[in-house]
Amino acid sequence: PAMLWRAREVARTTGGLRALLSASGGSSRMVVTVTQVQEQLKEKLGAQQLEVYDTSGGCGASFEVSLLVSQQFEGKRTLERHRLINGALKEELNEIHALSIKKTYTPKEFEAKS
Repeated sequence: PAMLWRAREVARTTGGLRALLSASGGSSRMVVTVTQVQEQLKEKLGAQQLEVYDTSGGCGASFEVSLLVSQQFEGKRTLERHRLINGALKEELNEIHALSIKKTYTPKEFEAKS
């Protein structure tokens, strides 16, 4: 009862659902999907080839970018490429716990591998 009263009081004084959920121990975490991750990488990095997997069992907390081919990687080292990906997924990274990035190529590099 005291916890419920506290949750109601926080919600009343702040007017926020987030505050109510936080006070009651709940969560308002947005579930990130593979489609969202793919759309952001295509839009922000112009991904030409892309493989993304949800490695969290469907809860949207962990993702693997197995392959990303982008012209924006031209002249950039691995760390710089990973930073570009992290930047493209800035909003999503607020909600997920892990992002694994495997292979990043320019179109020329990808063609040479094929």
